[in-house]
Amino acid sequence: MHIHNAIYNTVHEEGFSISHPSGIADFLLLYIKTPALLQIRENTYTITGPSVVIISGYTPYKYLSVTKPYCDDYIHFLPRDIDSFLNKLHFPLNQPVKINNHALIDPIIHAICREYYDATEYVLDIQYHQMMLLMTRVGESWSAEHYQNSKVPYFDNLLAIRKKVLAAPAKNWKIKDLAKETTLSPAYFQVLYKKAFGTTCLSDIIENKITTAKEYLLSTDMSVADIASELGYSQVYHFIRQFKKSTGVTPGAFRKSMQ
Repeated sequence: MHIHNAIYNTVHEEGFSISHPSGIADFLLLYIKTPALLQIRENTYTITGPSVVIISGYTPYKYLSVTKPYCDDYIHFLPRDIDSFLNKLHFPLNQPVKINNHALIDPIIHAICREYYDATEYVLDIQYHQMMLLMTRVGESWSAEHYQNSKVPYFDNLLAIRKKVLAAPAKNWKIKDLAKETTLSPAYFQVLYKKAFGTTCLSDIIENKITTAKEYLLSTDMSVADIASELGYSQVYHFIRQFKKSTGVTPGAFRKSMQ
């Protein structure tokens, strides 16, 4: 395990953004501690709580803060044997893992960063074991969430619905129609959906629209009215109210704060 750079608890008071359209040569472990938007290839993720992601080499990515200040840890590394390393992972690459054991994750990353700068005689062996311990802890968070969720009745059906909803933010989804697809009553559908994913289906629908709106605000010059129309809102004022309720600021203020 060769670590090229390791930084613990970086803080950007004025917010932060970074983009690598062609990726980078090594692996990047990113521990995002504050709300952010993360895009890996064509997939966009809204980070609402502490999350770890490992981005593989030459994978396009970008991320940016949605609040100020922004805080993260990061480690650039390259395994001696990439295939062996990947076989030992218990969570997917290029996909954020929500961390439920921060008190266990944080000191490991701190130790890795400290060891990187100390460069002791056995640094490579120590780094390997520290990194594999970190991978195990992240895998625990992944397994805890997915093993628990998979035991929810109709989980596969619910997951299919969620993927469809998140893939089409412009559509005005109706809970009763989605429930019908799973052959469940609307009430039972909503109970199981929240149990499976920790949020309601309606919240997913709204937050998906808001996340997509953030992308438009940051990457295009579309007007707020055009964005509202693109995302299926019949009235721009309804869009502005939902956006402010979710983010605390209006779409226009959000765009201005990130410039």
